[in-house]
Amino acid sequence: MYMRKNLLKEKVERGELVLGMEVWLRDPRVMELMGQAGFDFGHIEYEHVAQNWETVENLIRAVERMGMTPLFRTEQCVGNQPPVNQIIKALKAGAQIIMVPQVSTAEAAQKIVEVAKYPPLGKRGIATCDRSAIQIVPNETTPLDMQKFTAEANEQTMLWAIIESPEGVANIDEILSVEGIDAVGFGHQDYAAAAGLASESALEVIEAREKVFEAAKRHGKLMWWNTDQLDVVAEQQARGIQIFLMGVDIIHLNKLFRDIVGGVKGKYYNRSLHSETAL
Repeated sequence: MYMRKNLLKEKVERGELVLGMEVWLRDPRVMELMGQAGFDFGHIEYEHVAQNWETVENLIRAVERMGMTPLFRTEQCVGNQPPVNQIIKALKAGAQIIMVPQVSTAEAAQKIVEVAKYPPLGKRGIATCDRSAIQIVPNETTPLDMQKFTAEANEQTMLWAIIESPEGVANIDEILSVEGIDAVGFGHQDYAAAAGLASESALEVIEAREKVFEAAKRHGKLMWWNTDQLDVVAEQQARGIQIFLMGVDIIHLNKLFRDIVGGVKGKYYNRSLHSETAL
């Protein structure tokens, strides 16, 4: 086998619950701690965090070392144009899941597939010495089976699209009809902002999210959920959702600090700082 197995994909196919967390801190030790705690995938944040590619690669190494699946979130699409260079670099660094924000059209979704997948699904350039491969091939004794190499890479690479606008919701069936898009999520805050709404909890936002959820079921696509609330996990798991992003590392750390200070000084009160609907 040329490529590392996508363990998250295997777990989902077995019907298991899988958990991850957005990691904004640039220290691989965070990923190691997550693996020790039992998380299934490490979410490397690029959309909202200034990262260099050496750091990204080291974060992926830490994720792999702990037996988790590396996920990389790119910057957002601009119109129909996804961040092509980031997708290519993340895959070369060893990411097995690419999450792309602000996917609003089938054209954007198709471009994501074209850059991330090898032929016949896409147009990704062949590089047999990428970190995504288990071994560098070909070598003196092992000739390259090109069809096997590209098929394995396509099979182990997952593409996740975030729907965050009224346009994206209106085009959801066309987006999810694109072969190669594996999963879809919904960005409550960005949708509310794009729709000119005052709150991510507005009825229009919830209705839009449900349209995405129903479309995912129709098209046989996975959907993930962002929350740090255990009751929300139970509620959404009952609806068939298996993938959960359990908040953001820096928010959990900040809450821990506040709880410590509040417990000692009595100046702070214990409250959740992270909405279960934020993406």
